[in-house]
Amino acid sequence: MASTQSPGPSSRSSRGTPSPSPARRRFFSGENVVNPNTFSYYATFHPERVVETASLASVAPPHASYNLHLPEKTIENSSLSPLQLETIKYACKQNDKILPDGSRAGFFIGDCTGFGKRRMIAGIVFENHQKGRKKAIWVSASSALKYDAERDLRDIGADSIPVYALKEMQYGNISAEIKDGVLFSTYSSLIRESKFGGECNTRFSQLIQWCGEDFDGVIVLDECHRAKNIFPTGSTQPTKTGLRVLELQKKLPNARVIYASATGASEPRHMAYMVRLGLWGKGTPFKKLIDFIEAIEKRGLAALEILAMEMKHRGMYKSEQSSFSKAQFNVYFLFLTLKTSYYL
Repeated sequence: MASTQSPGPSSRSSRGTPSPSPARRRFFSGENVVNPNTFSYYATFHPERVVETASLASVAPPHASYNLHLPEKTIENSSLSPLQLETIKYACKQNDKILPDGSRAGFFIGDCTGFGKRRMIAGIVFENHQKGRKKAIWVSASSALKYDAERDLRDIGADSIPVYALKEMQYGNISAEIKDGVLFSTYSSLIRESKFGGECNTRFSQLIQWCGEDFDGVIVLDECHRAKNIFPTGSTQPTKTGLRVLELQKKLPNARVIYASATGASEPRHMAYMVRLGLWGKGTPFKKLIDFIEAIEKRGLAALEILAMEMKHRGMYKSEQSSFSKAQFNVYFLFLTLKTSYYL
């Protein structure tokens, strides 16, 4: 892990306090002095010092040239830290790109637990809402997380964006009932269907119908590791959930996909659903998914680290975590009796 000592002004490995970027300190024609006091900080500092792995800290991401459209009060009310705003900028910038196969590029938020991934997701949804993309899909692991999504939207000043639970809807066409907002679904709901026939008799078909063919809003795949098992190994078969996630991205090629998970890709084959990262297929060195998997697996853990570095360098991936520099712990030795050791 990169050092957690107090960073200098240009440190990228430990980033609790933001500093003016080199681009903002650039000399312009007719100027020979740059005073760092000219630049003011925005938002508030992240509540904890942030670190990256040494390998990720060794590469710089591209310049975040995207201009946010979030209201000033959202930035000034301390609901989003500069580091979280930076992630929102990179995600939105990446979503503006079109891959060689014609689909829209996605972004992978791989920050560790406790960093505030859902707050950043809410910021991405709000940013797109500000730009006229009023519909969004938010898929997560549990239906209870709908209330967390509502809370995060409310905390950043986006309480005007309604959040609807797909599982509470009647089967059928829901476009007349829901004009815009966030349609929240669990991964298990994606494979559910009605016992009766008729139009939109599956949850998946309801999502597709509600979005429309030209949908260019956000699709959030929170806890996206739930879709990792779609590449068969041995006698195993792809999971229905994983196949639905893959189909969702294929049906809506213009959607702005956000992958979010602290454990999204422990093995190359677990990335098979991340088709919007553009790591294989047209315009890449790997013609097929299997070529990508074999190339990475053949070279082991080092290749995975290099892949993560390349993804960060291209601006499609971010993975940071709290340094826990202020955490304290005690070690206690417990001596077990014969009776208590029975439960081990």
